[in-house]
Amino acid sequence: MRAVLGHTLRASLRTLLLLAVAVVALATVAGFYGAANVWLDYAAHFRPHLAGAAAASMPAAAVLLAGWRRLALTALLAGCAILNASVIVAEADYRAGIAEEYVPLALRIAAVNVYFFNREPHRIEAWLRHEQPDVVVLTEVDGPWRPLIARLADLYPYQAVGRTAFTAMIARRPWEALEVAAGPRRGQGILVARFDMAGTKLTVIGAHPASPIHPRYARRRNAELDIVARLASNAPGPVVAMGDFNATPWSAPMRRLVRGSPLRYADLMATTWPTFLPDWLGIKIDHIMVGKGCAVADYKVGPDVGSDHRPVTATIRCALMKRPERDRI
Repeated sequence: MRAVLGHTLRASLRTLLLLAVAVVALATVAGFYGAANVWLDYAAHFRPHLAGAAAASMPAAAVLLAGWRRLALTALLAGCAILNASVIVAEADYRAGIAEEYVPLALRIAAVNVYFFNREPHRIEAWLRHEQPDVVVLTEVDGPWRPLIARLADLYPYQAVGRTAFTAMIARRPWEALEVAAGPRRGQGILVARFDMAGTKLTVIGAHPASPIHPRYARRRNAELDIVARLASNAPGPVVAMGDFNATPWSAPMRRLVRGSPLRYADLMATTWPTFLPDWLGIKIDHIMVGKGCAVADYKVGPDVGSDHRPVTATIRCALMKRPERDRI
């Protein structure tokens, strides 16, 4: 009886292993075709998970299989791990540089999706008062959040709330100009603020592209990320883009964004969503990105503040823009 049970258990484990390998292999391949089909791009968000699952399954294949089956499955798993890891490594080229202390213009920035259904909004306020970043982009800001933001006026006297649906920007220093760039969704544009920092014009872009819960919304998200890329490319000087982008660095629209704009990731791997899962099971969809002379002095993911997203903060340093010779006379 014991032998029969052992054989049955081993056969069941082999079946589960083969199913897991099939899922990992199919998802690995599907992620490479995300630019052609938004359904396939969903798989790309999980590149780190797929690489880890493939590597972790190799010992199981060695134990449960024998002969050519062991060799074939181990080779397949190794290939999946290498392919997914290669995508991750390739994106490391698009991470922002480390800021040197002598770079003159320093700014602390933050992005947080406050969550429509956050039942503890006071935790957002407490976190902001503790961290006190200079400029903050808040997403999923609807009517009930406005009184809380108004209470922050002592710390953040400059507030852009209600300029575009669900995205707000607050700052401790004044902006020279603030406009809303139109996107594919009515009333849900992209905030663009311009700050004067010792004569250097710093552009800060705050965005919350659509959640890809349906291919139609995924296409709108992609279009909004393309707009972010264009705004960053057209910025007259140093530029920052931040918010809940609803896309990971491994997805097709984000890969297109960094290849078609000056924006670079402040961090590549730290996960931000969802808060109810351990960090290593989450994905990175909340971003701080910098470009055109900006680098990152420090970056961190914040604590659980009652949202399903964790906030992100960074200290950036930007180089002074060189003024034309005629302006120095």
